[in-house]
Amino acid sequence: MAMVSITRRNPRTGHIERPWRNRDGLFVLGDPAHGAQKHHDKFAVKVGTLAEAAALVRRGFSLRMTDGESPPSLISPDSLTLEEVEGEDEAALWAETAPKPLFGKEEMFAELKRILLVYANQIAHAGSPQAALAFIGFDTGSFFPYCDDDPEKVELHRFSATSYLDQAYDYAFQVGNHWKFDNDMATDVSEFLAGAPRQASDGMPSPITHPDGLCRHAAEMAFARWKLGDGQDLTVRELALLADMKEAAVRNSLSKERIALEDGKVDTATARQWLNGRRDFIPTRTEEAISQSWAVRSRFLLDHEPFAEAFGRILKGFDITAAELAARAEVGEEFVHELLEGRPRTDLQALERIGRALDLDAPHFVGAAVQAALRGGR
Repeated sequence: MAMVSITRRNPRTGHIERPWRNRDGLFVLGDPAHGAQKHHDKFAVKVGTLAEAAALVRRGFSLRMTDGESPPSLISPDSLTLEEVEGEDEAALWAETAPKPLFGKEEMFAELKRILLVYANQIAHAGSPQAALAFIGFDTGSFFPYCDDDPEKVELHRFSATSYLDQAYDYAFQVGNHWKFDNDMATDVSEFLAGAPRQASDGMPSPITHPDGLCRHAAEMAFARWKLGDGQDLTVRELALLADMKEAAVRNSLSKERIALEDGKVDTATARQWLNGRRDFIPTRTEEAISQSWAVRSRFLLDHEPFAEAFGRILKGFDITAAELAARAEVGEEFVHELLEGRPRTDLQALERIGRALDLDAPHFVGAAVQAALRGGR
């Protein structure tokens, strides 16, 4: 399937830029009707797909672009390259410019292997070689048990820490299966941080003790995000992790904004307001934000595509069949098929139930359907 690609080569840096998504996952465009004011957020047009962005670019809208490192800037349509790309999906086309985690998950897992070797060392030291072997899965060749063994011998699938750190990473950086992180996982990562051995019997510290350790960073950042959502106060370090700042810079910022610490913490409401003003803070992706993105995208489709095509794409995006929608909206299945064929009936109550069943702006959907009926399906 062909997808649209939108790129620009920055004339100053030579870097390739791609469309930027905002915190709600939407592409941001400037309406030429607003002239020199089009860059202001109150005049921005926000859409959910590259196809929608491309359609507006072709109509003269500017588009916010970035190379993934520099702040996004509004680029005029004449400077953009649009082309059809076969065999790609939208995620692949813009992933390069999505907010980047500070380190890769594989790097974190490589560090986890070293942490688990320290566990095995201490089990052998305080327990027995047999207990350590049962824990880590292989015998040691080191004078100090497991201190000099190859971390690649560690099979991560044996350990529950692998699973909850995997989820902690996604939740911390709001990538992958970020929504799967729950209260039990918050407890797991907190106990992991508190219970991990601090050093091996040869005196070498575990990576978990380093303030910039990758497992520690992901676990503490995920726990900080969970605390923010749970209404708990945050420490300066937790604010620093969420804002991608140094702790000293956080303290300076709090001081300048006259935000006082109580017992070394900032209350939730103040922390949330402060974080929202930080450029590199990635807010937790909520159902509300996802719903808003869906509503914006659906409205765009109904406004710019033939009704039958727009309705078909909405059903596909909602992942629902005609029969399932008919049952959910309490209408006949034939009614839904007529919508898919671009022959909507002007039954306002039935159309409203369809709109609500699809989590759309129901009055807007009803209006689009009625207009299509009056125009013969267009």
